[in-house]
Amino acid sequence: MLSSPFQCDHCWFVNMKKKVADDLALGDVRLLAYIRRVNLDVMWSSEPSVVKTAWQNLEKGKRLSAEFGLPPVDICVGPWPVEDTCGFQIAIEILRASQNPGRNDSSYTQFDSIRKMRSAYLTAYESSPWRCLDNRSFISGKGNYSAMVNSCTQSKLFVKFMRGCEKRMGRLVKQDVGISLEMLLAMLEIYEAELADETVTKARKRFVIVCATTFVILWAGALRGGEVFMMEASEFVKRRDDGRMHKMGHAVVPLMGRFKNETGERNLVLVLANETSGGLQIRKWMDRFTALLELEGRGSKTGPAVCDERGLVLSQACLNDELHSVLSIVQLTTDLIPSDLIVAEKFSVYRSFRRGATTRAKEQGVDEATIEMNNRWRKVQNSQGNLPNLPMSQLYVEITQALTSKLRFSKSL
Repeated sequence: MLSSPFQCDHCWFVNMKKKVADDLALGDVRLLAYIRRVNLDVMWSSEPSVVKTAWQNLEKGKRLSAEFGLPPVDICVGPWPVEDTCGFQIAIEILRASQNPGRNDSSYTQFDSIRKMRSAYLTAYESSPWRCLDNRSFISGKGNYSAMVNSCTQSKLFVKFMRGCEKRMGRLVKQDVGISLEMLLAMLEIYEAELADETVTKARKRFVIVCATTFVILWAGALRGGEVFMMEASEFVKRRDDGRMHKMGHAVVPLMGRFKNETGERNLVLVLANETSGGLQIRKWMDRFTALLELEGRGSKTGPAVCDERGLVLSQACLNDELHSVLSIVQLTTDLIPSDLIVAEKFSVYRSFRRGATTRAKEQGVDEATIEMNNRWRKVQNSQGNLPNLPMSQLYVEITQALTSKLRFSKSL
């Protein structure tokens, strides 16, 4: 006997209902597992010895109260409210994010990356209308402002969860390897050969000049990768002869933009020795770069110096690809880089030049004060000169009054 359509629909409905129930049950099991993990991380935020000592003292207090016939001190241990007031859901999201493939390890995402989710939620909370209408705050005698924060990510439970999560996961730190003077000179020899090769295309030669000069400035100034992109083309071309005939020969690197921890747009000037004690010819490469920019007509309009043929600023990823490419050649043709070292993982535009230059300065006997002043050139320049936002020409005049200290670092390299 054939079943009616209604019976088929009923069977389908029953099977579908069972499947949904099974899926929900599986989801509940997963959620309970994450809840258990959050609880364990909270528990492990403190050392076992600390917890044991606290428990022993509570037991001692209980026995002492019993001597007087008193009940134990009532410590409110629950129950918890049937709602999420401590950021439990955010903690679960963070745990789930940690299971995704990371940049440094394909099996998980490291703690320094997942902790940013907490910062994002706190930022969103601080921007909410409810928070903006909350005017509770404290002002110290010196005018320092402190506000009361009622975000769930600042709860005692959430703070302990983050601490326990960090202790469990640890921190995977992969520092950039520094680029030595010998490695940089070997890179520049490769670039010189390319520039002299008639078979190399014009576009490639342009890219070589841009990258080589950028690498030289990064190393000589011990800059971080992001700072070199603030080089301004028109001022770079305009100031190419500044310091050329000075008794303390130097070249000028103009920087323009919005810098971290500062307000408004800033003009900054970095001065570098024409040539370092180790034979790095800084001005030679800067002259090539400025000539290229002038030929392309970029000396008459404001724009980025480290740019492509269209005038668009190059990306740090683009410079990293070129750095890894030329260092791979250095690795194959010299003994400066061990053969078992993975160039793409150990070297980066962001830190390798700064780390290498700082190491070189220490080997040359440069005092820590000079190294610190150069590595924090922006802060020192702002505080010593007390220059709010001067034009480049006036700013350069101010900088030349302290040339001896400004050039000591790059000259010694």
